[in-house]
Amino acid sequence: MTSHNKKPWENTFEDEKDSKGNYSRTVNRRNTKRNTVLTTSLLVIFIVLILGTIGLYFVSQRTASEEQASSSVTIASTTKSISSKKTSHKEKKTTTKASSVKETASSSEASSQATSQAEESSQAQSTESAQASSQQEQSQAESSSQEQSSQEAASYATVGAGQGIYRVAANNGLSISELLQLNPGLSANSTLTPGQTVRVK
Repeated sequence: MTSHNKKPWENTFEDEKDSKGNYSRTVNRRNTKRNTVLTTSLLVIFIVLILGTIGLYFVSQRTASEEQASSSVTIASTTKSISSKKTSHKEKKTTTKASSVKETASSSEASSQATSQAEESSQAQSTESAQASSQQEQSQAESSSQEQSSQEAASYATVGAGQGIYRVAANNGLSISELLQLNPGLSANSTLTPGQTVRVK
């Protein structure tokens, strides 16, 4: 194998000698130059690969952003068309509502006339019922006033120690029967306790 066909990392110190077997600087320079050319070419290839991948990445990002922009434009146009449809539908609803309001207004006028007649008849009935209720209230007030007057006229006596029905009646100018009528809870045989109240009027 000659020195020209060898790879740079396969070179040895013997390769830097000339044909006579002496160490040659020109051979050494040639070998180093070949090595530098090879390394620089490898670096250039590596850099080109890196730049190519970066360029592909940016191109893909740009195309994706353009696709998103186009999709947003189409979405905006569809939303505008939908909103215009909604507004037209709302206008139709408002026109139908206005016509229905007119119809209900005419029907409400007829119903208001009927209700006014019904109210007049109900007012007449209510006045009659109010007069009847006022008469009932007057009679109730009279009966309650009579009861109050009878309660105000009633008087009670307190039973003393050792007093019976006869003694209480005699002390208040009553007979035994009158005392029993005023006190329905008592009888001729019942006994009274000191401090008990007995109606005497």
